Amino acid sequence: MDWRYLIVAAVFALGACGGGNEAREQEIEREAARHGVDADVELNERGEVETVEIKGLGGTSVGSNLDLPADFPADVPVPADWSIMATTPAPGGYMVQALSGDDAQSIVDVMRASLSANGWAETSADTPTPQMRRIGFNKDDRMTNVIVTENGETHAVQIITIKTPG
Repeated sequence: MDWRYLIVAAVFALGACGGGNEAREQEIEREAARHGVDADVELNERGEVETVEIKGLGGTSVGSNLDLPADFPADVPVPADWSIMATTPAPGGYMVQALSGDDAQSIVDVMRASLSANGWAETSADTPTPQMRRIGFNKDDRMTNVIVTENGETHAVQIITIKTPG
């Protein structure tokens, strides 16, 4: 298991400890820093971890309930009710990993309709395994692929949007 995920688990465990939110957020962030991890933690009004973002991993952010990068393409929709777990820079774009409570076909249908409405042309669609669905799109000099995988009661969604090779 990647050590970064262990740090995220530790952050969530520390979030369950008592104390004021601001002080607890700072304590969690200091503990992560002790291990060389730049973390930004926010607790909700109940003192539970609302979001955690680990930065400085070659531009990658991992955590829960993350925001999209500021320069993420506006014409690539990401539903607001998805929990973004990771963002990673890619050549001319990003890879975003999220969790959704919707069923796989609904996710594919929403992404297909949203991307098409934003001028993307569908180029591929397949179901490589019973637990996975993929759709691909092109627009201008870019391509976007959406991969939906069963993940227990939720579905993992990976969106890759990059400059077209060549």
